[in-house]
Formats: sequence, C-alpha cells, structure tokens
Amino acid sequence: MALRLIKILPPKKIGKFDDWVDKDDVIDYWVEESGKGDQSIHLLVDVELTEKILQDLETRFSGYEDYRIVLFPVSATLPLQPPDEKKDEKEHSNTEKENEGKRLKRISRDELYVKIEEGVDFSWVYLVLIALSCIVAANGLIRDSGAMVIGAMVIAPILGPNVGLALATTLGDKWLMKRSFRSILYGFSLGMALSIIMGMMFHINPEVYEINSRTTVSFADIALGLAAGVAGCLSFTRGISAAVIGVMVAVALLPPMVATGLLLGSGMYELALGAGLLTFTYIICVNLAGVVTFLLQGIKPKSFSQRKEGEELSRYAIIIWLILLAILALIIYFQYF
Repeated sequence: MALRLIKILPPKKIGKFDDWVDKDDVIDYWVEESGKGDQSIHLLVDVELTEKILQDLETRFSGYEDYRIVLFPVSATLPLQPPDEKKDEKEHSNTEKENEGKRLKRISRDELYVKIEEGVDFSWVYLVLIALSCIVAANGLIRDSGAMVIGAMVIAPILGPNVGLALATTLGDKWLMKRSFRSILYGFSLGMALSIIMGMMFHINPEVYEINSRTTVSFADIALGLAAGVAGCLSFTRGISAAVIGVMVAVALLPPMVATGLLLGSGMYELALGAGLLTFTYIICVNLAGVVTFLLQGIKPKSFSQRKEGEELSRYAIIIWLILLAILALIIYFQYF
C-alpha cells in the first residue's frame, strides 16, 4: 500500500486540530507545537484517500489565506501496517463498506497535476533532449539498429506534453493546454527539421526493417497507439515513474516522426506520407486514450463552473479525436481492401 504524509500549517485563528478530517481516513496523526503557539499537523494516509482528505481540508480552511498544506511521498514506515486479512473480520468489513466510495485507486488530482505540469515545462533542456533523441533515433533507423531506437525512446521527453494535453482537456485547464500545445508544436517541429536535414545529408535505404516497418499504417497501429495512451496516463495516475512509461509512449510517437523527416529529406515523398500518417495516427490515439482514461479515473476540476467547462471540453475533444480516428480507419481500410 502506497502512503503519503500530509503536513498542515493551519490558519492562526482557526483553533486546535479536532474534526478537520474524518479520522477513519487517517492511518496515524500527530500534532507539533512551537514555542510561539503555532502548530503543525502531520497525517499519515493511504494514497487512495489523499484527494478526499485534501478536499476536506480545503473546505475546512475556506475563507482563510494564511495556511499551507504540503504533500510528501512515504518510502517506508515502521511499524509496518498489518495486512487487511489479519485485522478483525467485522472491523475490516465495516471499514471496507465505509471507504468503498472514498477510494479512488489513484494518486490525488493535485499530486497528479504537479507531476504532469513538470513534464510540460518548455525549456532549453526540453529542446536539447528532443534534438538528442532524434539524432539517436535517426542513427538507429538508418543503421537498422533496434537498440539505438530504444535508446532514443528512453531520452525522448515526448510523454509529458501529450499527457499534459489530455489532462488539460479533461480539467478544462486552458493555461495547461496552451503550454502543452506549445511544447508539442516546438518539439515536433524541431524533431522534424533535424530529421529532414539528416535525410538530406545521409543515404537512406527504405528497405531496412526499422524504416520500412514505419511507412505503412494498419489497424494494429491504432491498437498500439490506444494502448500507449492508456498505459501512459493510467501509470501516471498510479504514481509509476515517468521514465518507465515514457518508453511506452515514445515507441508510438518518436520513431515514425523521425522516419517521416528522413524520408522527406531524401525525396521519398510517398513513403514519407505513410510514415507521417502513422505518426498522426499515434498522436490521435494517445490523446484520445488519455482523455478517456482520466475521465474513467474520476479526475475532475474542483469547482462546479470549472467542472462544467471541463466536461464540455472533454466531450468536444473526444468527438474530434473519434472523427479523426474514423477518417484514418477508412483510409487504412481502403488502403488494404
């Protein structure tokens, strides 16, 4: 069971810690007081109940400004928590019934937002990593080296902006959406430009497997793109390292993008069109799967007005992605039949 430590620096005039949160949601808690009369409260909680507790605290502190809530990941705690099967059967049954509607089976919305926001930041480091990953991927494609292509996937920072776009669409967050769009646009533009230049400089053999396998689109590629989007977003909500799940998303986006640029630079426009169509297919599938995954995970804006806007934006985004995916499916169908 993953744990989180919530540190609360409450408003000065709110009084002592009493019924701010439901004690059944907390594994343990302790209060520290300074010589000046200030207090800090520490709550040890299950990660799946973090969002509910944070919402309870924000509701309790509404109207105050002089407070701070800090969330820490917990690597380990002693003594160990006893497994559920070792608890009293009756107590366990009652607790499960009470918490059944509370548990979200994911990290809190606030923690998720911060994690994804970090991967959306546009900086010179982001551009350098894009450039390096494209150079490595291009070498892997030209030399028909799967190991080099995998190495490019590991360093490619493509995951963050795409997941950020899906989360922004789900929450109706226009600020995060603009940042995600900017990072995607600049990143793909830089990668495509470098790939075209390398395609003009080096001899490109379209018969090698690593290139040839990315010049056509099939229904299996749609399944791969959807799987990559679900894996990326679902793993984010479970708190799994972005370095691991980034490879899953990069496998769908980076190699075909670089292959498109290489083929364009070498003048093989028909093959480049197939690789470009494959890249576009993966972009659609990753973002569609991301929005749907976040919605199914119960990720919603905080306020009612934001929730309404987020629901409308999500609905429009899903419709647009589905229409584009249907068009691509028709292209694939007539291509093979």
